[in-house]
Amino acid sequence: MNNFITNSNKKQLKTRLLELLSKSEELKFLVGFFYFSGLKELYNGLKSNDQIKLKVLVGLNVDKTIHGLTEYGERDKKLSDDERIENFFTSIRTSINTDTFDNEDFYEQSKFFLQKIKDDKIVLRKTRDPNHAKLYIFKLEEGQIGRDKLFITGSSNLTSAGLTSQAEFNVEISDYGFDEAESYFDALWNDGIKITENDEVKKKVIKTLEQETLIKEITPFEAYLFVLKNYLDTFRGKGITRRLTEVLQENGYKTYRYQLDAVQQALSIIEKNNGVIIADVVGLGKTIIACSIAFELKKRGIVIAPPGIIGDRARSEGWKKYLEQFHLASLGWEAFSLGNLEQVSEFISRTDDIEVVIIDEAHRFRNEDTKDYEYLKNICRGKIVILLTATPFNNKPADIFSLLKLFIVPKKSSITLDDDLENKFRYFKSEFDKLSYIKRYYRSSDSQKRSRALFFYASLFNETVVNPNKIKKRTSTLAKQIRDVIEPVIIRRNRLDILNHPYYKNEVNELSIVEPPQEWFFELSKDQSAFYDKIIKHYFALPDEGGKFKGAIYKPFEYEFSKEEKLELDKEENFQYQQQFNLYDFMRRLLVKRFESSFGAFEQSVKNFINTHQIVLQFIRKTDKYILDRSLLEKIYKLDADDIENHLEKYSEKIKNNEYPKNHKVYKLKDFKRKNDFINDIQSDIELFQQILDEMHALDLVAKDPKAQRLIEGVKTVLNAPPENLFEPKRKVIIFSEYADTVKHLDPLLNESFNQRVLVVAGNLPAGKIREIIKNFDATAKQQSDDYDILLTTDKISEGFNLNRAGMVINYDIPWNPVRVIQRVGRINRISKKVFDKLYIVNFFPTEKGSDLVHSREIAAQKMFMIHNTLGEDAKIFNIDEEPTPSGLYSKIQRHPDYLEGESPYTKISKEFEALKEKYPDIVASLNDFPSRIKVAKENTENELFVVVKKQKLFVHHQLYDVNEEDKNHSIEDVEDVLDKIKADKNEPLLPLSNRFWEEYETIKNYSTNNKKNNKPLPENTLQTKAIIVLRSLLEVKDNPHITLLKPFIRMLLEDLLDYGTLSQYTLRRISNIDIKKNLAKGINELKALEEELGSDYLYKEKQRISQLSKEIIVAIENRKTD
Repeated sequence: MNNFITNSNKKQLKTRLLELLSKSEELKFLVGFFYFSGLKELYNGLKSNDQIKLKVLVGLNVDKTIHGLTEYGERDKKLSDDERIENFFTSIRTSINTDTFDNEDFYEQSKFFLQKIKDDKIVLRKTRDPNHAKLYIFKLEEGQIGRDKLFITGSSNLTSAGLTSQAEFNVEISDYGFDEAESYFDALWNDGIKITENDEVKKKVIKTLEQETLIKEITPFEAYLFVLKNYLDTFRGKGITRRLTEVLQENGYKTYRYQLDAVQQALSIIEKNNGVIIADVVGLGKTIIACSIAFELKKRGIVIAPPGIIGDRARSEGWKKYLEQFHLASLGWEAFSLGNLEQVSEFISRTDDIEVVIIDEAHRFRNEDTKDYEYLKNICRGKIVILLTATPFNNKPADIFSLLKLFIVPKKSSITLDDDLENKFRYFKSEFDKLSYIKRYYRSSDSQKRSRALFFYASLFNETVVNPNKIKKRTSTLAKQIRDVIEPVIIRRNRLDILNHPYYKNEVNELSIVEPPQEWFFELSKDQSAFYDKIIKHYFALPDEGGKFKGAIYKPFEYEFSKEEKLELDKEENFQYQQQFNLYDFMRRLLVKRFESSFGAFEQSVKNFINTHQIVLQFIRKTDKYILDRSLLEKIYKLDADDIENHLEKYSEKIKNNEYPKNHKVYKLKDFKRKNDFINDIQSDIELFQQILDEMHALDLVAKDPKAQRLIEGVKTVLNAPPENLFEPKRKVIIFSEYADTVKHLDPLLNESFNQRVLVVAGNLPAGKIREIIKNFDATAKQQSDDYDILLTTDKISEGFNLNRAGMVINYDIPWNPVRVIQRVGRINRISKKVFDKLYIVNFFPTEKGSDLVHSREIAAQKMFMIHNTLGEDAKIFNIDEEPTPSGLYSKIQRHPDYLEGESPYTKISKEFEALKEKYPDIVASLNDFPSRIKVAKENTENELFVVVKKQKLFVHHQLYDVNEEDKNHSIEDVEDVLDKIKADKNEPLLPLSNRFWEEYETIKNYSTNNKKNNKPLPENTLQTKAIIVLRSLLEVKDNPHITLLKPFIRMLLEDLLDYGTLSQYTLRRISNIDIKKNLAKGINELKALEEELGSDYLYKEKQRISQLSKEIIVAIENRKTD
């Protein structure tokens, strides 16, 4: 059995070959492919015998697949020799530019093998026909005892695994059959295609190895350019058809390159991720881009959008118009209102050919713990999802994660290095929540909250004295990390990007110039000003800051316990308490913002609140019960403030008529530990509201509204002004308010002052009203009218309308969320048609009578700052890494909307690359032939290593050599963050790699994000953990036929929770609420409902869509500190 070689029991083929190499003078190898990994194993043997000549006959080519290298034979007998040689070169590049050869040994040995080829000691030929045989023939030196020739044949290919570790079966033969084996080889050799014996081909072999594989030497400048090129390549997309540009032109749309580039990029993103987020700022044509994507996909789909922009039956407006223009209606596309997702879900369940879902204003679905989100998630399952939103980043981490979950499998994500997106966002949420809490409470007068804030600070920074600068830096880093995670699936350009991009800037010169916001001050008397402050600072501040508004009817849960009694969970963590506190806080902030908006709107809200509280109090006294409409707890996340207030009015009427809301909870006051406090606090709020009404009437704030008077004066000035140039039409005005009551308050005042030329939108948008808006304010409308000069509206039309016949936007109330300004101005600043050279924005501020401009700004700043502090997290003027100040707040409100975001890294890198391309065109052109995994070293001020890795986007491993602490010497950065470190001039000298390079490089190659400290187990009280416990308990239920039938589905749910994470928070809550002991029958019904909604094989379908994307090392750049 000694003749058998199986790579086991210490009898490796490598060992036997090395023995024979030292005694041989000629070798003839017939192999599947010429793998350098096999030669690498024989390096020492070949090096010790410099007289040996090796003939290698290659029978196959190789290709790279997701499963690794695969050998294949050329079946096309018509291929020329040149074509076969080129295929052989491609195979060499493919096999060498892999991890197998990316090591120090090969870098050293490659020079040896290259020299052997140059000296004709290694001779290569390629068989004309595919040949899978493995044959190793040895002609031994003279003087060998017993035999002078032998051959080995069997299963082993000339690879590292084939010679050492892989189980193989080979046999060594020295007598019988040698001549036949050699004749077989020689026949194939003589018929083979010469590779290294043809001088031209030989030169190409050497060039291929030296210039097109990972051993290629490059300059630091070339490495820098190569990184820039690869970064920009990640943004390039798939090709589009010529028919798309024809469709655009047929419908009167200009073919902007930035839009077509977005379509191509989106198609590429969809191919890898099953979805994309189109997040260009308002006015750049997201709808056109989305329809173009749908046109190229050639699949049937649906649009889910706000009701006001769905369109009409004639398909002349809104989404229905676009579906018709892009020939999507003929494919069966439908447009649905996002307010009726249950109907959409039913449509999807009975229609089996819907493959694409476009969701307009997708940011509305930021809370996944709602029924509507659950509907939407299930609608999107198994489909291509295109999300449209101009505000993707103006949210908490969980809000962004909710959008991603609509098309990404969270625990099998390909947009991050470690694949587990859920874990990453869990880390983001934990950091965000702690930093927000620290910032809000580290100086709080409440000792418990201050203590908790300090505890969080110590856990994050390992120190006890709060340093605001460290909080700022940490939060800035966190915000950037979140943006970086979403980058591979988002297309986001602002106007600065378009205007500064080397290719786009010339095609968008038709954009108007938006002037910095103007200030319009309305004057208050001393008494009115004092009342203004009292409302904000005393009446509606938070309770722990002295606020008088109790809001008891919104949080009855609190009164079930005594003040001293400890809840089972901390209040901050108790879901039921927090839900109700959020409702109370929403109502408190609603009143503050109504007051700032208009005194008329505030008066109406106060009257509504009095009425609701009185009805509730009468019901309590009559029944000793209280009914909480639990649907309100969810509606505060998706309804406008006006809709919430209308809902409350209907609720109070139902209570008055002894009708219970559909989703209600009955509280029995006899069970309250603080029953008297509950009733007294409701009465206290009634008295507070009545006091406020009395004070307002005494100050005459509604009848002689100083803010409304200033508005009328200002608008008259604008409308009476002559056009700014001969080519401009009359400038119309849009007045925005967040609240319908403010619009209703201003309606009669404005129409009386402007001869009924005010078009008012205060509620729903019927088709007739939409037509009036379009005819009077859309410059692109086919039918034009001039019946109105002013559009007075809520934000119902800040989304989806073209209003570019207006040249001024007036924000009647302060846009506490800056995104509202972007949305509103975007209605008049449209890329489709320029009407005015300059556009204007107006913001309103309170001041005191007799104040000059400087003093007015100081007064306004102080009052706005009071409101900001009272609103808390609802005011999104400041980032959490900024320290709020009155002057800073005022400046923030007055910011130019085009500069809310800076220029994107993509635009900056594009400009840099194009400038270098123009200066060094030949070098840039050569980058197309650069292999991956190339390496370079250069001089710098630090000893460090940057390894650029591609997985959809580029990630940069940064390794510091001189830092010993393991958690501080390595980080993963984005390209834009390390550009200064890797940048090099044209004449930057090349240094040899340091002695540390290979050790550090191998560390990075083997780096695993799964072992890092931000990967923490789930807390015990999360919905996910509770749902897992419920499902495992259900699997243990025996002797229940219903559960037995459901067990396959239960196992699928459990597998999803543990390994995939596709279920919404709302679905998890439904599962975690199943009570096996008390009501198993109800739990069975819930599981059956889930199976019906999700489908019994839903997870299998999700698995089919998961992309398998591997990481690829692009380049390693070492900085060396020289003395």
